[in-house]
Amino acid sequence: MDLYIERDELIRGLARVQGIVERRPTTQALSHVLLQARDGGLVMTATDTALALVAEYTARVEEPGELSVDAAHFFQIARSLPEPTVHLQSQPGNRLAIRCGAAEFTVVGMAADEFPPLPTRDDRAALTISGGELRRLIEETQFSVSADDNRYGLNGAHIEEVHGDDGSTRIRVVTTDGSRLSWSEAPFAGDLGMGRRMLVPRKALGEIRKLCDADGEEWKIAFGERSATFSTAALTLMVRLIDGEFPNYRQVLPQASRRSVRVQREAFAAALKRVAIVASDRNHSVRFAFEPDQLVLTADNVDLGNARETVPAELDGEPLFTGFNVRYFQDVLSATRSDQLELQLNDVLDPCIVRLPDRDDAVFVVMPMRLD
Repeated sequence: MDLYIERDELIRGLARVQGIVERRPTTQALSHVLLQARDGGLVMTATDTALALVAEYTARVEEPGELSVDAAHFFQIARSLPEPTVHLQSQPGNRLAIRCGAAEFTVVGMAADEFPPLPTRDDRAALTISGGELRRLIEETQFSVSADDNRYGLNGAHIEEVHGDDGSTRIRVVTTDGSRLSWSEAPFAGDLGMGRRMLVPRKALGEIRKLCDADGEEWKIAFGERSATFSTAALTLMVRLIDGEFPNYRQVLPQASRRSVRVQREAFAAALKRVAIVASDRNHSVRFAFEPDQLVLTADNVDLGNARETVPAELDGEPLFTGFNVRYFQDVLSATRSDQLELQLNDVLDPCIVRLPDRDDAVFVVMPMRLD
């Protein structure tokens, strides 16, 4: 292998694989990135056996070849290189020579045939969606995926096709951790063909989100029985899906709400931030008092004291006093950009439905907390 590549292109490629390779691998190969010099350029591949990224980068290839090296170590070297062009050349003993200006490194690698096999693909129907829309779908739902991998069915994102009253078709991404739920929708072209009990893992969502760095770029998404493929013209991310049954999330959504509260995003976010300073570290509970023209937030902490905030609000319905985990509302605000929020409520222990008044393609649900 012998090639020349721009330093920024090399850094870009190595940065993308850092979240995929294993930091504490069961085998050394899982911490490596596979380098394959071909006529079309340099192909980088990384996998943790459940997730694999294959991406091609522009390079001038003098001699084809392949070799794998430690991804984190190579990334550290690449970011330190002084000149804009980097020369990569394989040497006997599975070593990689890295030359850039006056800097020279030799990295011990492994033979390409020792690199782990990639997840199997069984793509069927495929859809296309813009990178900006795909990124928004993930941003508005990723935060409510369960962080507990033992909670099967909640540790991934459910994807389905929904139809609007106007006959439009959208892709819907739904996530829940049992205490909150999020869904977000976007239009797409093509076909969504996937099984009924398959979830996209939390780690895959994070990697896809990082790869959606060009809003106008078109993504192709293809599903199989146990796998999914997310790809653009220059990269492919293969994902082994979670074989779990997502709960019937529609059961937690009330058919109607007796109370509706509108708050300005900026004022609500600032008040939440301040009361969160005092809220209990254990459950982050805050009391919400919905009054005719204001929302009063209070937090008490036996070790730190208390806090009280008043936010202008428009209440349609009877006043209500209840409690919520303040972090859950902060997560919704961090994931959305609407100037206003509409909170729909029924009784004290019923879920709060959070909607964006200027949009119909995203809904958030926050379960209340008992106030002792």
